[in-house]
Parts: sequence; structure tokens; C-alpha cells
Amino acid sequence: MAVPDFPTDHPHPPREPVQVRTAVLLALFFGPLGLMYTSIGAGLFMLFLMVVLGLFTVGMGILPVWGLCVAWAYLAATHARDHHAPPGDGDAG
Repeated sequence: MAVPDFPTDHPHPPREPVQVRTAVLLALFFGPLGLMYTSIGAGLFMLFLMVVLGLFTVGMGILPVWGLCVAWAYLAATHARDHHAPPGDGDAG
């Protein structure tokens, strides 16, 4: 079998920037599932935490976790937005 002379592993196209408003609204309405818009690992962690705290506190632990999801979504989205800015968007002078 012949080996091609060109590289076959192409880089992934750049992702669209994360919208802060969308991230916060998704986390507000869907909690940990909405947090997965910004960070899948964070959403899975908070989903686990919500289930565990919800079981041990008879449902009262869900409210603080839900609020943490909204805060985490905001922080993760602003961090992703700030680090996604194309070069040359800073102060020109």
C-alpha cells in the first residue's frame, strides 16, 4: 500500500466563540446541562454534585448547586471569550 506524500491529519477548524449571554441563560434554565455549553467536564461534575447533594439534603441542595452552575457558566464563558479574541484586537495606539 502506498503512503501519500501529503499529511492526512488536518487541524480542526477553529471553534465559534462562546456567547456569555447564551451560556448564562442555558445554565439558568437547564442548570448543569446548560453548563455543558461552556465546559462538558464542569457540567458533568455539577450534575453529579447536584444528584448527591439533592439526595442527602432531600432536594434542598439543588438550589445552591443551580446558582453555582450559573456563576461557573458566566466565568467560563468570559474566560473563553477573552482568550478567543483574534490577534490585533487590542489597543492600536
